[in-house]
Order: sequence, then C-alpha cells, then structure tokens
Amino acid sequence: MKKREKKRSVVPGLILICIGIVAVLGNFGLLDLDWEVLWTYFILVLGIIFWLGFIFDRSKDGLIMPGTVLLTYGVIFNLSARFRWVDMDDLWPFFILGPAFGFFAMYLFGKRHRGLLVPAVILTVVGGIFLLQNYVIIKYIWPPILVIIGVLVLMKKKDSEEDEIDL
Repeated sequence: MKKREKKRSVVPGLILICIGIVAVLGNFGLLDLDWEVLWTYFILVLGIIFWLGFIFDRSKDGLIMPGTVLLTYGVIFNLSARFRWVDMDDLWPFFILGPAFGFFAMYLFGKRHRGLLVPAVILTVVGGIFLLQNYVIIKYIWPPILVIIGVLVLMKKKDSEEDEIDL
C-alpha cells in the first residue's frame, strides 16, 4: 500500500513572505507604513495570496474571484489613501467593476465556463456607465446610443420573426 501524501498548504508561507516583503520595503522607505495607508496594502497582499494560491494549484480556480476583487479594491483604496480620498467620488464604480473583473479573470484563467461572461458583461456595463457619468460629454452621449442600439435590436428581432413566418 502506498502512503497517502499530505498536501501542504502554501498559504501560511505566502503570508509570512508577504508580511516580510512589506516590512523590508517599509525599512527602506519604499512603502509608507503609516496606518492610514498601510491597511490598503493588507488588502492588496490578500489579493496576491489568493492569486498565488491559484497559480500554485490551477485546480482551485475559485481563488481567482476573491483575488481579483481584493486587488481591484486594494488599488482603489491605496490610491485614495495616498493621494486624496475625495477621488473616491469618481472611483466608486470600481466597486461594481471589481467583481466584473473577477468574472472575466475566472473565465480567462479558469475552465472557460461561458456562464461567467453573463455577470461579467452586465457588471461591466453598469459599472462603466457609472464611471463614464463622471465625464460631462459622455454623460450626454451614452443614453441616445443605448436608445439606438435598443431600436436596432428590436428591428433585427422583428426582421428575423418575419423571415420565420415567410417560410
């Protein structure tokens, strides 16, 4: 009989490595270890840990979603904490886009389940609309474009129904 090998988790080692890297970068002044900014790095590190967990074991594609969401949010929080929190007025749509990026990443790097594209596209469109609302010109352009696309979709459906009836 063969002995069953125990699978060892890489997560504890990765956590220690990441904490050590943050401390080393802080010692050399490459990271601002002020708590107002430091907490954002923990979110980024957690996202990286999830991604590394997937990279080391490709069968765990469920790690892609939380890793991508945490990385997206970590970047937004880090930029806001380091520069100006008032920028969050324009960046909040990334809280909708973070899961969209996660679904796209799960599709691209996972088993390519087409069902992942549905929420990815919906969240991207919704988040994109809110993000584009921050720009005055785009604010007035996208609604008529949606109306035109909707009319074209309805006309195409009507044409295909007429084709079916003519048969």
